[in-house]
Amino acid sequence: MGYGELVYFFDMNNANDDVAKAIRRIFSAPAAPDKIYSLTGTTYPEIYGTAAAIARHLPGDCRRVCLFSEEKGLYVAAVMAALSKGFSLILPYALSEGAIEEIHRVSPFDAVISDQKISAHSGVPVLYPEPADLPLPSLYPDFSPDRTFLYFFTGGSTGSPKIWSKTVRNLFAESLNLCRHFSFEAEDRFLSTVPPYHIYGFLFTVLAPFLAGAAVISDIPTFPEEIRERLERERPTVLVSVPMHYRVLNRGRIPKGGLRIAFSSAGKLEPDDGDYFTCSAGVPIYEIYGSTETGGIAHRCRARGEEVLTPFDPIEWRIEKGRLRVRSDYISPEIETDEAGFFLTGDRVRPSGEKGFVLEGRADGIVKVGGKRVDTEAIREVLMEYPGVRDACVLAHEVEAGRETEMVAAVEGAFDTEPLREYMGGRLAPYALPRQIRTVAQLPRKPTGKVDRDAVFKLFFG
Repeated sequence: MGYGELVYFFDMNNANDDVAKAIRRIFSAPAAPDKIYSLTGTTYPEIYGTAAAIARHLPGDCRRVCLFSEEKGLYVAAVMAALSKGFSLILPYALSEGAIEEIHRVSPFDAVISDQKISAHSGVPVLYPEPADLPLPSLYPDFSPDRTFLYFFTGGSTGSPKIWSKTVRNLFAESLNLCRHFSFEAEDRFLSTVPPYHIYGFLFTVLAPFLAGAAVISDIPTFPEEIRERLERERPTVLVSVPMHYRVLNRGRIPKGGLRIAFSSAGKLEPDDGDYFTCSAGVPIYEIYGSTETGGIAHRCRARGEEVLTPFDPIEWRIEKGRLRVRSDYISPEIETDEAGFFLTGDRVRPSGEKGFVLEGRADGIVKVGGKRVDTEAIREVLMEYPGVRDACVLAHEVEAGRETEMVAAVEGAFDTEPLREYMGGRLAPYALPRQIRTVAQLPRKPTGKVDRDAVFKLFFG
């Protein structure tokens, strides 16, 4: 395979830029020339050959390409081709033709890459790449590290799919941190119970293993006996899973040997489930806290006595009025941040120890109004600053016939609401202003003393 002289869109020789160094390395030569990447038999050189075939055969005017596959080797090849040809990849929320059609309506794409026979959708071509024959053309990266590179979709079926974009820097910076923090290496073998088209699966079982020169187990077991069988037969060293799968494993035998580390994300891992797995398999589970839009934020390992979430080293964070703000290279570019670049998450936390925090649940009401993120708690804080307001409750209501979300506020106190509206207008964006404000002598409360939000809702909507 020929690689030729490398030409880069930005300074790839900057020794302080880990992302640049990593991309320079993978475009120079395969990390493991004689090694199998995916245990379907796909080798590292074949990934490069498939990347060259994609780059050669996709129409030259493609700007967005949908990847319809679960084969991790094809994911890596598509990533390399996208870096070389300058197009963006779209990952569907499910591998179904209905999902492809739905996504195309929301975010049109120019072609589909697949290893499964699917019907043409909306007239776009479908490419079924095979490794190109030797000698191969060189792959030349041509991209900006901060351009939109990959789209993750979540949801669908019950409404329009939710889309989050990621830049080259977002994905490579986080994958490199995972490799460093958890000491991923070429001898590792990754088994995943989550698909690669979700960001957790993509980072932990596609990009990070590739950067480490490791191997991945291609199939994705989800039933308990399937997971046990793969653990025993394939002897992975790394397990990437979710709380639901640790729950179904919380009975019966779990094979020992092979595994050195396990991960859980996308929800709360119950202590009993984690303890059972650790005692049975003899390995710790690291819980990863984060989201599609923020990337990984923090981690903990209860098997090591950690109850507090510790942010990863590259994450800058702070707590303001009980809310977590974060700044990092992993945050999706469309996310709204403050002037310092910090994103306000939807979680309430309290500090614990010198370097960590404890989750205290979701903040009430991070909603979209007119396509903009609105924090109902931030609106409440503005209300509480107004003279005479003893308490307040802000609710978001999705009105009928597809109209925008309606914000309403019940305020405990006795005063004219018009001066209050003027006061709020000087402190909030127009889309964040409640459409209705009602004053009450006392907000309805539950026996625990908390505001009864259902009763407040009925004040406005019956």
